[in-house]
Amino acid sequence: MTSLRYRSLTSLCLALMAGAGLTLAAVQLDSWKVDSARNAPVDPVVTEALGQARGLQKLGRWDEAAVIFERYAQQGHPTAMFHAAKVYSRGWGVAPDLEHARQMLLRAVQYQFAHRGEAAFELGRLYQRSAGPDCNRIAVEWFLRALDWNYRKAHVQLAMHYERGLGVEQNVDRAVTHYRAAAEAGYETASIRFARALFKGRFGMTPDPQRAQRLAERAIEALKRKAAEGSGSAAKTLGRLYRDGEFVEADRKLALRWLKRAGHLGDAGGMHDLARLMLAIPAAGDAEAEDKAQEALTWLRRAAGMGHGGAMTALGRLHLKEDHGLPRSAAVGWFKKGVEVGHGGSMEELARLCAEGELTPRDLPAAITLARRGASLGHRGSQSLLEELLAMEANGRSRG
Repeated sequence: MTSLRYRSLTSLCLALMAGAGLTLAAVQLDSWKVDSARNAPVDPVVTEALGQARGLQKLGRWDEAAVIFERYAQQGHPTAMFHAAKVYSRGWGVAPDLEHARQMLLRAVQYQFAHRGEAAFELGRLYQRSAGPDCNRIAVEWFLRALDWNYRKAHVQLAMHYERGLGVEQNVDRAVTHYRAAAEAGYETASIRFARALFKGRFGMTPDPQRAQRLAERAIEALKRKAAEGSGSAAKTLGRLYRDGEFVEADRKLALRWLKRAGHLGDAGGMHDLARLMLAIPAAGDAEAEDKAQEALTWLRRAAGMGHGGAMTALGRLHLKEDHGLPRSAAVGWFKKGVEVGHGGSMEELARLCAEGELTPRDLPAAITLARRGASLGHRGSQSLLEELLAMEANGRSRG
């Protein structure tokens, strides 16, 4: 299997800030109309091969499936491009490469095919994972295009963007509209979020705990079916619900079970959450504690290898505290990797180290840049740190 180094979209979005790239992106988006899309080539042999590749993925033979998707993607088959892009964006059997995934998806959406709307959705998700002030706006454009192409899961992400004002002007009414539409379309995560908002009476809604509980219970039953059928994302959501005791009784054993299933199904977020929960649960003795810690670190490294920024940040923090015998000097390397994939937590941690001159040369301007990038992603720790750093800079100037 060809080894590809991990590449993020950070450089792309920073280039968009300059203007030329932004103009190009807008032209491309406007030019891909439904009525001007090319018809996808039809080849029963390719269809069968792609079906076999999907089957290999269910068996955990990720690298073999990746080879098949890449082969037919290079031959110009949009369905293969779509699946290959998911492989590279998630690190399923290959080293994650977000830029390669983006190029595959941009080629795929020029065709009229079954996964066109989902391909636009995946493009939006890629831009969400990127740094730069324009990336959220571009993500919203792709989610809106996904809706145009009848992929209703885009409602989930649009609701979040309007709720937080990311890439759009904050608008809670539109957020509620998208949450409700996603819940009605049967997307369980949106149903849980909408139930959460209804339970607490957010967005100006009248609190209705009973209706919220019923809505959540229906979503949970659907999540269990999907997790049993092989959905890592569904298993992850179930693990989080049982971990937090939200709409169900808190149960660490069930949380661990569902998160471990998510990890085995290749969900990087599930791996990260599993590791964090394992590290948080007290062990019976020192030997057991060390075994659990090493298993948790293995899961974190697997998630980080798949491009999960939270796992990279978690590993950096563990190194920083020298937990489980980890060398403190390696913390910066993990935070730099987290910054490369656009994780706000790593931006905050690395900014703090730069500002204090700890493990890295003191560089206040670099620290401010990092904190500002994290703040632009809506990361609260980065936002608070940015205020501190700007005050520190102002004080330095006044003394000068």
